[in-house]
Amino acid sequence: MFSALLKVLGAGLSLWASKEARKYIDKKIALEKAWYEEYNKDDASRSNAVLDNLEFELRTLAIAFASEVGASQAGNKP
Repeated sequence: MFSALLKVLGAGLSLWASKEARKYIDKKIALEKAWYEEYNKDDASRSNAVLDNLEFELRTLAIAFASEVGASQAGNKP
């Protein structure tokens, strides 16, 4: 699920023509990097709590992105 959410969010961010997009892209990249670093640890030192938290942060970022795009689209209507 994590990789699917990353792909969808990445695609949406790449299409979003806004100066706000860069902060969302930077946060997505940071979350992705942190998740893969934790995921690639050996079983004894990997923390599922950390992975769950990073997934939650990514979902929260996706919700914020969707809200921001919706607000900007609502402002552009004649």
